[in-house]
Amino acid sequence: MMKFARDHGKTMIVSEGGMMNFTADNGATDGLEQARGALWVQRLFGLLDYRGPIPNQPGTYDLSRVITAVTYIDLDFRYGWDAVPDGTFDFPPDSTWFVDGRISRYGAARTAFCQGLAGTGFTTRCR
Repeated sequence: MMKFARDHGKTMIVSEGGMMNFTADNGATDGLEQARGALWVQRLFGLLDYRGPIPNQPGTYDLSRVITAVTYIDLDFRYGWDAVPDGTFDFPPDSTWFVDGRISRYGAARTAFCQGLAGTGFTTRCR
């Protein structure tokens, strides 16, 4: 998708991004939130500044500057999308979503996010 956008002189926006906590074997991730949050953020910024191969395509590509904006859902998901503790849409404890997706909640993720902002030329800065 990024190559298509670049080839057609277009930019992209990543909308509604949020930390995910997947494991390759669907194993439990309890207690790994700090490290997994930082890894997710590092991968996000790696995508924003991607230079390298694309599967099934010859050569390497500079796709750095294709994504020009990102919206991050910085939300405590313990009570679902509406944040109302009524049991109607709560995320289960073993969900692949971070139960609390606020970057400020995870020191390593926040550090990675601030470093990513500073290193990619975004105008928004961490406070």
